[in-house]
Amino acid sequence: MSFVEKYKIWKMRVKDRKLLRELSSMSDEQISSAFYKDLEFGTAGIRALMGAGTNRINIYTVRKITQGVALYMTNNGLKKVVISYDSRIDSSLFAKTAASVFAAAGISVFITPTLMPTPFLSYAVREMGCDIGVMVTASHNPAKYNGYKVYDSSGCQICEDKAQVIAQFISKVDAFRVNVHSFEYYLKHNDIVYLQDSVLNSYIEQVKSVLGETKADVSVVYTPLNGTGYKIVPSVLVDLGCAVKFVEPQMEPNGRFPTCHIPNPEKKEALKRAISLLTESNSDIAIATDPDADRIGVAYREGERAVILSGNEIGIILSEHLLRKHKGKKTPLIVRTIVSTSLVDKIADKYGAQVVTVPTGFKYIGNVINSLEQSGDADRFLIGFEESQGYLVGSYARDKDAVVASALVALIASELKSQGKTLGDRLGEIYDEYGESMHMQLSYKFEGAEGEQKMKSLFDRLKAEPLESVACSAVLRLVDYALELDMPTLNVIGYEFDGGSVIIRPSGTEPLIKLYVSLNMSARQNARMARLIKKQFSEIFS
Repeated sequence: MSFVEKYKIWKMRVKDRKLLRELSSMSDEQISSAFYKDLEFGTAGIRALMGAGTNRINIYTVRKITQGVALYMTNNGLKKVVISYDSRIDSSLFAKTAASVFAAAGISVFITPTLMPTPFLSYAVREMGCDIGVMVTASHNPAKYNGYKVYDSSGCQICEDKAQVIAQFISKVDAFRVNVHSFEYYLKHNDIVYLQDSVLNSYIEQVKSVLGETKADVSVVYTPLNGTGYKIVPSVLVDLGCAVKFVEPQMEPNGRFPTCHIPNPEKKEALKRAISLLTESNSDIAIATDPDADRIGVAYREGERAVILSGNEIGIILSEHLLRKHKGKKTPLIVRTIVSTSLVDKIADKYGAQVVTVPTGFKYIGNVINSLEQSGDADRFLIGFEESQGYLVGSYARDKDAVVASALVALIASELKSQGKTLGDRLGEIYDEYGESMHMQLSYKFEGAEGEQKMKSLFDRLKAEPLESVACSAVLRLVDYALELDMPTLNVIGYEFDGGSVIIRPSGTEPLIKLYVSLNMSARQNARMARLIKKQFSEIFS
């Protein structure tokens, strides 16, 4: 069926007034973009622009996806689901829409009474003994996006096999034939039940148990970037003894993110107001959590200026601290993604720890924890992290958690403050002992149908016609991670050269090709090489 035919069907069958108005005002280009394909359901669920169309997230596509998940559940004897959502536009509406579809299918539904962080949803799945979890979020994307993540009974995002089966069920659903009563109807008949406060309380206790009894004498500037961390993170930080100052315009949930166009703590723009308050107030550190509170951004004050830490730098500091403080009898284990810094491997060697490397995506880290738990070794797990500023300490959840990461950063900063040091000082000490390291991430955007095809073509060409050199260094090895990790569906390649590497992959959730650059030379050589790499790949992906 052509996109024009799909558009005409939607104009005839859509009843939602807002979506009808949008359909009536669409240009030919907008129609093509919104209808050239259906949303693609994968291991990260879906993430898409909001609006009318088969390639957009709206109440009709949410019904279609949820009905597919419900069919998968009933076909496999699964009976319980828990749902939560973030601060984004229509997140509450989409969560309640999904809850109603599940209830209509005879599935018992728990839903959070208000917005909650993604790691809490991961925890709640396990705590409530549910078969499936659904989190309505687009994480750190701009305000025009929303998404729908699906978790299995372990609290981990679903694996490829389950995603493919669910996608087949979804493909058979007609979005306009999913008939349900109102959310209030199912709530009244106890088919949908609000999650009790006791579950949140137990989650917070689990976070605190990971941190121990230590207190943090440190001043913290905090911003939730108008997201779900607005209550929980300050509560945990204050409990630790931190003096907390808030970035007031960003404290209340607001899916439009009025003071921050891209609420991604990896971006300097997202930390701008926090950094301003950090220097004005003479606080020690600033912490930002993204809208679903699974990632953190960190800056520290050095004299009169503020310094932002990268995701890898945060991971290095957290890992080194945990290894140094580890007192368990079993060999500690760190899990990192292939695009995250290998410097932690050197640190782990010193402490006799093990490092497991997994593909990009926190579900792979979660699955390692699952395996440890099944063998009775969950207490070996020390930390899992991604260079994109996601960290988990403790095995109470199976997704990255900015709540526990924020608290741990505060504890480390407090320890260093008592020694007259900063987070930057600790990082410098680590580099002095284990070697200098520089990391850089580059992204290239390809939007719409033409952009998607161009992105695929450029990436396929890099695999088929490998570069002979990266910047001024000859390529020593081309790595196809699908073969390296024995995962045929993995679409990641790497170029290794003297002094570093570049790993390239198309994003699974955004129309982007991402580059992860690691350089291990002198600071001056690293800076020069980084400039050359940026120039080279900007030309390749232009």
